[in-house]
Amino acid sequence: MTDPQPSAAPAHTAPPHAMPPQVARPDAAPLEAAPLEAAPLEAAPLEAATSDSPVAGATSDQPAAAAAGESLATLLHGYGVHALAPRRVVAALTEQPQTLRGLVQGSGLPRRSVEIILRTLDGDLHTAADGRLVLRAPTVDRYRSLIRYAELRASAPVDPLAAEVRRHSALITTMHGLIAAAPRPRADLDHVPATAATAVRRAVWLATHYDLREAELLCVGDHDLTSLALLLLAARASRSVHGTDSPSSAGTDGRAPGGTAGGLRVTVVDIDEELLAFLDRSARAHGVALRCLYADLRLGLPPSVAGHADLVFTDPPYTPSGVSLFAARGAQGLADRERGRVLVAYGYSERTPALGARVQKALLDQGFAFEAIWPGFHVYDGAEAVGARADMYSCQPTAATWKRLDRSDRSGGSGGEWESGGSSTPPRSIYTRGRHAEESQADELAAGAITAAQRFLAAVPGRGVFVGDRPLPQAAAHTRLPTVLDRGLPPSTTGPSGGDTRSVVVDLTDDPGPWLLRLLLAANADRLAVLVDADHPDLRSGQPFDLVRAKWTRTPEHDETPTGAGRTRLLSLTATDQTAGAAPERLVRWLLERAHGRLGNVWRDGLIRVARDQPGAPLAQRAALTTVHAALTTGREGGRDAGADATVLPADLLTARLIDLPRHTLADVLDAASTSVGLLPTATA
Repeated sequence: MTDPQPSAAPAHTAPPHAMPPQVARPDAAPLEAAPLEAAPLEAAPLEAATSDSPVAGATSDQPAAAAAGESLATLLHGYGVHALAPRRVVAALTEQPQTLRGLVQGSGLPRRSVEIILRTLDGDLHTAADGRLVLRAPTVDRYRSLIRYAELRASAPVDPLAAEVRRHSALITTMHGLIAAAPRPRADLDHVPATAATAVRRAVWLATHYDLREAELLCVGDHDLTSLALLLLAARASRSVHGTDSPSSAGTDGRAPGGTAGGLRVTVVDIDEELLAFLDRSARAHGVALRCLYADLRLGLPPSVAGHADLVFTDPPYTPSGVSLFAARGAQGLADRERGRVLVAYGYSERTPALGARVQKALLDQGFAFEAIWPGFHVYDGAEAVGARADMYSCQPTAATWKRLDRSDRSGGSGGEWESGGSSTPPRSIYTRGRHAEESQADELAAGAITAAQRFLAAVPGRGVFVGDRPLPQAAAHTRLPTVLDRGLPPSTTGPSGGDTRSVVVDLTDDPGPWLLRLLLAANADRLAVLVDADHPDLRSGQPFDLVRAKWTRTPEHDETPTGAGRTRLLSLTATDQTAGAAPERLVRWLLERAHGRLGNVWRDGLIRVARDQPGAPLAQRAALTTVHAALTTGREGGRDAGADATVLPADLLTARLIDLPRHTLADVLDAASTSVGLLPTATA
């Protein structure tokens, strides 16, 4: 979910069809009572909202916009039929001291609305030394009478999931620990973590509403660790069925008896490399199998994921373009066009319904039908300004959805192109803050950087290629970054003879972090220069250059800090000698130069090629594949990395592309590929 920034509500009003009624089925009541619109689109972030914040953005039809000195009774009257939530705020204060966060989470009201309610309590409320809000004891009975406390508590909504969620209290405790150990939320990716109870609630809901035996779930982004919660829940259920009660009963590959967590398979695609490593490590530690793949959804969905899932869950950035993009990519992942569903966590503040209408319209424009909406289903640790809540949307794709996606596939291959609002390019700005915020625009390349790029291309005769939003003067060929990352440099960038030196300059000044490594995998050329920000995290670690050292050699003597280009730096690399190096290094280079191919096929063919230079009969394809599979398990068998922490790579990794592997998995795969050369049979029949 997102923790949005404040902004004025748009002046226009969405057409009636853009705001279908919210539907709450009787079997899916929320844990806490909350207004129907109880999740964020935009409002001040937690840190920005204070108890003396002005009531900005309130309009005449919003009862929470109380004048200074307004009484609680008047405010409650203004809420009309929606007064249950503010009454619960006051009720909670009459029971025990409360934090502002607790009041927001418990009521689902935006923080600003809660602050207005607190103002009506005037001098009867004070802040304790520990920061909690305390109602003066002599006033408790008066306020309980005002809000009809006994009646309020007697009318608390029944949550049919509550008992089942409470039954998994041990899992909630486990999820608390995992969430605490997870990488810090990234503001530039709109991360706001869901509570541990919400992660388990999602898992319980999925398990009780769908037949997950042998099912496949795709999580489009998963900072909330929903994948782990569901796998752990399913694994415990599977162990119960098989008469075991400990993770030690899992198979040797970390899979529960009868399959992954009782047959359930879960895949996560995410742009956050650190998160993917954490998810993978945590799944292994708990004896469940989780497939993690890298994806910048603006550039496409990994081909090995497309068309395989039975269900999709996503908690996207809460902007119209973000929700629309994540949901559409989720639909691309569905195997069954009739029965597949995309489950979206989204909501909006009661104070800004027009913003909610815009997002709902974006989903409708993608052709989705809202099968059902469960209000206030998700609760978050943060985003208090907008209620710390989100709704659960069950979205059913329609013929219009598939028509749009099929048109996109025809124009962009494996999803590298995007069609939204008449544009054929993927949306760049989908977040609420950071350099890729919805309101932001990419800066044009500075003149000094352009000059440095031209100088690099002119240094060696041959074919010059520029990769960026706009063509570069004096470059013979131009292509866009999404094209290169999705499919590599197109044939049009090669010289007429095919033998000319190809020098490539790539504009990565807008890189959020992971593009540099993906570019080094995607681009094949003789010389490469990359324009990056001087603060790029990989410049400090140097890790991506180390991972691809069999393909690229850094030539820092040709680096530049262009004059008048701010913090932009030009990094220079040259291709390694294809004939140099021992057999393991040549195989690794073979893989790196074919990063868009299916890993199992590329690895197999590379081993066959390496075997040609060794004594014995030619290596057959079946023998090569056997060697590949043996290399995947070498860590467990005591080969390349014997020990308790040895990494065992799952066989389904071979269906993915090298460029789609998370960074930590990429390192393991290249290590295993190097090891596989030593596992070749000395003679092949």
